[in-house]
Amino acid sequence: MASWTTPEDVTDAWIGEGAPTDDESIQNWIDRAERLIRRRVTDLQERIDAEAEEVPPRTDLLEAAVDVTVAMVIRVFRNPDGTRQVNTTTTTGPFSDTRSQTYGGDVPGGLGLTDEELGALQGASAGAFSIELIPSTSPFSSSYWPYPWPQETI
Repeated sequence: MASWTTPEDVTDAWIGEGAPTDDESIQNWIDRAERLIRRRVTDLQERIDAEAEEVPPRTDLLEAAVDVTVAMVIRVFRNPDGTRQVNTTTTTGPFSDTRSQTYGGDVPGGLGLTDEELGALQGASAGAFSIELIPSTSPFSSSYWPYPWPQETI
């Protein structure tokens, strides 16, 4: 199955220093991320293909899939050791400075989808039911049927 994402997508989205340079390693993590996405959102490829067949063709879902894949891969490369929190203390004479960096997520440095990313790929789902707030007797209701008034007889 063709990949949605390229190593260039990952390096182009990288902010700051330390961008990964090994395209083979990046592609390996892209493939893992896309397999995870396909396993969690089973109809994603069908919906991407359906968007591509529309006239005019759309790429919204494909772009969202690329964005999610890139975010997943960048999280792995930013924290390859799986560190939860890093504290650094610098002391100079009587002064000290402590800096802390915390990595979020259930598995820091691991490959995973956030709830927001999963929601972006799953699309809208129908609710269990809906409540009509306009009474059915109102002419503004979608279920309004005018009362058939009887004809006057003369």
